[in-house]
Amino acid sequence: MEYEEEKLTEGLVLARTRAVDLDGVTKLNFWGSEISDISVVRSMPNLEVCSVSVNSISTLKDFARCKQLTELYIRKNKIENLSEIHYLKNLTRLRNLWLADNPCAEGKNYRATVLRTLPNLQKLDNVVVSEEERKEAEENGDQLPPPEDLEEVLNDEEQFTENGRDQEEIENETNENATGEDKQTDDGTVKKTPETKPKPPPVKPKQSLLDPVTLSWEETNKIREELGLKPLPFEKITTSKPVQKPTEKSRNAHVLQAVLILIRELDKDSLEIVNSATQKMLHSDP
Repeated sequence: MEYEEEKLTEGLVLARTRAVDLDGVTKLNFWGSEISDISVVRSMPNLEVCSVSVNSISTLKDFARCKQLTELYIRKNKIENLSEIHYLKNLTRLRNLWLADNPCAEGKNYRATVLRTLPNLQKLDNVVVSEEERKEAEENGDQLPPPEDLEEVLNDEEQFTENGRDQEEIENETNENATGEDKQTDDGTVKKTPETKPKPPPVKPKQSLLDPVTLSWEETNKIREELGLKPLPFEKITTSKPVQKPTEKSRNAHVLQAVLILIRELDKDSLEIVNSATQKMLHSDP
């Protein structure tokens, strides 16, 4: 069975945070989870605190849309280029950044350069930033060259409205469907062109927790029960919309992802119980 253990998925996020959808996620903690792909945070506009230290993340690009982000803990990852912090420049609420123990933090002028690029920070690498240090950073910090795709990434959110359509496309469609001019017929009477109301833009539906690519309520709680965790209330994660039944391969892949994440929360005694139950299942008759 193919399995992408390095990608953080919507199903894992919702199972961990107990949120109904990604819009409801304000705090995210996947410390030490062997993650390299964290692109799912692009769909979390209300994310405020994010802890993803001790992973294999190599870029800060995915956080560029998290406008509500105030604290980002991303130490001990694989961010090599310090220019990546340019992706955080538009995050005006960001006050706490922990970037130490990344390859990009090994430079001599690292701290002053970060503070010059992100002057709103109040704490960097768990050390409070003083006003004096901030002023010194403005003079002594290096001026980093921005990533080549910086402008494209920062403008990406502005290019589209919430329903995913280009704003210019919507305006053009509205203009085309606007009321036409009055026309005069051959006999001299004025014929009024009927008014055509512009079509409202389609609403982009939000993904539900019961989407085929995520775990169902029953599957999530079954895993949590087997690992000694409390079940989630039905009303918090259910939806009235019918969905397709996931394939066996898809279901197994996401169940496995959830198990590998949740199992890290168990102590030694609990792990032995899980191991014993696993051995019994492996040696039982099919």
